[in-house]
Amino acid sequence: MKSKKGFVITAAVLAAITAASFSIWFIPQDTQTKIIISNPKDELDALIDQQKTIAASDKEEFEKMVSGQITPDNYAMIAEVSSSQIRAMIISITEPNTSQEWLASYSALAEALRAYNTYLRETVVVAEKLKADPAADISEEQTKLDQYLAQTQESISTSNSARPA
Repeated sequence: MKSKKGFVITAAVLAAITAASFSIWFIPQDTQTKIIISNPKDELDALIDQQKTIAASDKEEFEKMVSGQITPDNYAMIAEVSSSQIRAMIISITEPNTSQEWLASYSALAEALRAYNTYLRETVVVAEKLKADPAADISEEQTKLDQYLAQTQESISTSNSARPA
């Protein structure tokens, strides 16, 4: 009798676990988070300020690397942190729940952030080049970096001019 009772209890527990496992399939999984922006102007201003702060810090650290004050590996770590911050900013504005009149401004800012992120990736390439040869000529790379920074500033200007009155 005891073995029958144990078998029934075991079967009941297994049935409950199986039922609970299958019930997970019926719970809706497609819940998207929407970011609702109450004040688009302040949000854009804050993002632009963040990007400028990150850019100023990166510029300083890049110059330190080029002058030999920090190692290329240290700079690469700094650039990676900055890049992850920029990617988070891009994600935060790619699908904002804001009015149609602000979308052009948000889109232009996203382009500015993407251009700056490309700049960061290219600075890591320069860091790798300097790591391999500290006396390497990086003038060609510097020209490309300046172009990415110019593109970033141009897109920020486009974002500012696309703002509704």
